[in-house]
Parts: sequence; structure tokens; C-alpha cells
Amino acid sequence: MSGNLLLLPAIAAILVFLLFMVVSQLTNKKENIRERMERIVGEENALSNAGDASEFDDDVVEASSPLANMCDHILRAMGMDTETFRKESQLRFYRAGLGSYNAPTYYLFFKRIGIVFFVLIAAYLVFSDATGMIKLMHWLLAILLLFLGFFGGDTYLQNQRTKREKILQSSFPDALDLLLVCVESGLALDGSLARVCKELGHAHPEITQELNRTRLELTLLNNRPQALTNLAERTDMMAFRSLSTSLLQSERFGTSLTDTLRVLSDDYRQTRLMVAEDKAGRLPVMMTLPLIVLMMPALFLIILGPAILKVMTVMASR
Repeated sequence: MSGNLLLLPAIAAILVFLLFMVVSQLTNKKENIRERMERIVGEENALSNAGDASEFDDDVVEASSPLANMCDHILRAMGMDTETFRKESQLRFYRAGLGSYNAPTYYLFFKRIGIVFFVLIAAYLVFSDATGMIKLMHWLLAILLLFLGFFGGDTYLQNQRTKREKILQSSFPDALDLLLVCVESGLALDGSLARVCKELGHAHPEITQELNRTRLELTLLNNRPQALTNLAERTDMMAFRSLSTSLLQSERFGTSLTDTLRVLSDDYRQTRLMVAEDKAGRLPVMMTLPLIVLMMPALFLIILGPAILKVMTVMASR
């Protein structure tokens, strides 16, 4: 019995350590926005001097860490093509805000190798000799491990993508209004994007990264429509698809960029107002249950309290 009690904290500590290592490797590649801007400008100058912009990619392939190398070697030894998986799923990880080159490797290792350890530990817990509450704890921990092993990676990616989309959605109006102001002042699209990135670098680093990458693609790629289409594909959000479509129409048909952005800004402002009105309309319904649960007992106590006390006093006097 004591051995089982000591085993649970040890298993939990090992799992927490492994998850911490993987998550830290996925998220420790975020750079300071000023360093990112300096790095990208250096890449732009180097590529401009080289005269070859067709192979430009804003994502710098950083040197693989020892942990990533070890995971990659194990996966390759088992016959898995990590390079093909990385190329096919890189956009999915980028949309989740995981731009690290090694993120697909960690994900594949977790899905193919890590799940085996989760299943083995869960089987050991289920078939252990514990009884009573310890047996129940083993079952609950086994279910948690199986859920984490089978659905943990996908759930984490989906949560990260949802979180990133909310951040981009909240910062999009500021970026769009500032872009409209820059265009109205006489700047071209490339210069306007550069100014927006400079002004919003510290306040909204996520959308600054997207717009800065689009600016560089517009500057370095020969296919400007493709650069604008890439913005919509990388974000996969309606707001950015509308912006990309509007800019594409302006580029293709020569329409006024100022009028295009003004119409888009007004339309999105109305959309934001309707979303706010919808949330305000649902607020009374959402507050009904908390009010009933929290305020009704106190209200009944205030109303019926004196009567109950009076009845108790009368009964006691008899």
C-alpha cells in the first residue's frame, strides 16, 4: 500500500516534467519584437543583395536542440518521415502560434512514442493491487493519462489556435484603422504596412508579425497577389481574408486603395458593433442563473427571517 502511495507522486512528477520540457521547447522561440524587426531587416537586405527572392521564407530554421535531435532520430529509426510531416503540418502549427521549426517533431513524438508510455502506465495503474480509495485514484489517473495521450496534443493545438485567433481578432481593428490613416496620408501599401508594424510592434506583436511578413513578401516576391493570399492562408480568419480580398481587388483592378480600406473599416466597425450588441443581449440570460443561485437565498432570508424568528419566539414562550 505504501509503495502505491509513493508511486503516484513519482509518476505525476515524471509526466509534469516531460510536459514542461515539451511545452517550453515549443514556446521558448518567441523573440522580442525589436530583435525580430532587426533580424527581418537584415534578411531583407541580404536577400536584396543576393537578388533572389523566390526562396525567401520569414521563418528562420533555427538549429535543432538536443532534445529535438533525439526525438527526430527515434522517429526516423521507427520508419517515420519527419521531414515530410513537418512540411505538411507546418501551416497548422503556425496558425496555432507555434512557429518553431521543431514543433512538428515534438508533436509527432508525443503522438507516436509518448502515447505508448501513457498506455503502459495507465495499464499498470488499472491492474495494480491497490484497494479502496487508492484503487479509485488509480483508475481516475489512468483515465486522465489515456485522455492526455490520445487527445492531449490535438487539444493543445486547438486551444493555442483559438487563443491566437482571439488575440488577432481583438488587434485587427487598430491595425486596420492605422493602415487606413497611413494610406490616406499618401503612403503606398508597403510603406503603410511598415509604419503599422512600427507603431503596433509593442502593443500587438502577433498581428505585427503577420503584417510584417506580408510586407516582406510584397517587397521580395515577384507575385504580389500570392503574398496577399498567403496572409489569408496563414491566419485562416474571416477578417484577414476580407482584407486580403480587398487588397487583391485594389491591386488587380486599380481601384482606390483608400476607398477600399475605408469601406472595409466601416464594415468591420459595424460588425464589431453588432457583436457587442449580441453579447449585451445575451447578458441578462447569462446572469439569470447566478442571480437565482446567489441572491434568492439571501432575499428569502431577508423576507422570511423576521417571521421565522417571531414564530420561534412564540413557540418558545409556550
